[in-house]
Amino acid sequence: MMKKFFYLFLTAVLWSACSSPKTEESGTKYSIWNKNIITANKYLVKEDAERIANYIKRRGWKAAEGEGGLKYMVFSSDGKDSLSLNPEFSMHYRIELLDGTVCYDDEKQMVYPSGEMDAGLNHTFGKFCHNDSLVLILPPHYAKGLIGDLDKIPPHSVIVYYVRIK
Repeated sequence: MMKKFFYLFLTAVLWSACSSPKTEESGTKYSIWNKNIITANKYLVKEDAERIANYIKRRGWKAAEGEGGLKYMVFSSDGKDSLSLNPEFSMHYRIELLDGTVCYDDEKQMVYPSGEMDAGLNHTFGKFCHNDSLVLILPPHYAKGLIGDLDKIPPHSVIVYYVRIK
């Protein structure tokens, strides 16, 4: 059911983006489409925030809030050697969906900030240091968005990153 909604929503977004108003009357119709898309987006953001809050509550975590609904919790940190000051690092990460499905478990060499990272990681990694272990919960707009990664992460998924920065 949810998949159908996302495909319908994505079709509406693409259709409205490709349409161009030709008269004042069609400009009004375009405006109504924009309002409908904004309303749908607000609904999805609110629903994502509730799912994230419930996930954190079930685990008994005390997560900090980042920008745009992103949540994070540091498990261990030595507070030295900030990524902002020393941007080259490697990280071991595991990406899971809220239901516990493991999508990826890998290690990468990175430079902060990086176009290879999800937007949510770029927004928060400046706060962290080498040798930090943390979990980040990214809403879809900071993760893989409406279409997922076209591989293991489904469309419009909240993802959970378990990260060890080295």
